[in-house]
Amino acid sequence: MSEPRPFLDDLISQCRDVPVLKMVVVCPHRAVAIGGALAAQEENLIVPIFVGQPELIAKTARDAGLDISDIEVVAAENDEDAARIAVELIHEGRGQSLMKGHIHSDTLLAAVVKKEGGLRTDRWLSHCFLMDIPGWEKPVVITDAALNIEPSVKRKISIAQNAVDLMQAFGLAHPKLAILSCVESANPAIQSSMEAAEMVQTIKESGVKDGIIDGPFALDIAVSSLAAEIKGIESPVAGDADILLVPNLDAGNILFKALTFLSGAEAAGLVVGASVPIVLTSRANSEKARVASCAMALLFNENDLMK
Repeated sequence: MSEPRPFLDDLISQCRDVPVLKMVVVCPHRAVAIGGALAAQEENLIVPIFVGQPELIAKTARDAGLDISDIEVVAAENDEDAARIAVELIHEGRGQSLMKGHIHSDTLLAAVVKKEGGLRTDRWLSHCFLMDIPGWEKPVVITDAALNIEPSVKRKISIAQNAVDLMQAFGLAHPKLAILSCVESANPAIQSSMEAAEMVQTIKESGVKDGIIDGPFALDIAVSSLAAEIKGIESPVAGDADILLVPNLDAGNILFKALTFLSGAEAAGLVVGASVPIVLTSRANSEKARVASCAMALLFNENDLMK
């Protein structure tokens, strides 16, 4: 193992010459949401607009000793109203991205995916965690560990394309994506392995643009060239995956939290597939992770191949 490298810091550094992003922060009713937005603003990543209950936002900032005197605050009556107004601000050109504050993800995303007036595209929305793992040689993306519960093969292909596009926005021309299971060959008794094999065959016929994709792979094969050599697996993805596409939300959530809480990894996260990038954060995120998530949004908006 190599020494830990601050990949999230590197990501933030990539943004130094990129114009700041107008980010609508939805329901910043907790200090962590306000503090994360202000920290990203200090790094010249975003210009935040707060949408929520003005009195509550002001009290929260005051109690936490945070100065929001130069932040525009747009009033909303409740969470649903805030999500609706935030999407409207995007359509008006006053925002280029969304950030989740103290609002349920389902409430925010319901406004995003509305057929009329939402932010839908022909893509399926999916979430990407960019993992900065101590001792690891490069950052790794996990998708999807936050939104899609049991995605079909068709949806997984869209999730794969989203992740490939995201990594390309960060400067990686041909990202390598491993479709995870617990085995390296299709087994009718293991649904994830059969779906992975179907994905690979479908992608051979119709393609995922610019991605190098293979599977099924157990996790060790995806990330360890030694494990791949021992097991005789020959693939450009084996042992060198940039993206780990998990079978379902259970697997993704367990993998993400194992790396975070057992290995000390930091994770920045972004929802892609809508017309604008969406930062989803949790109370457990560090300030660095929140700022890096804004950097992800900025770089993806600047280099979005879906535009």
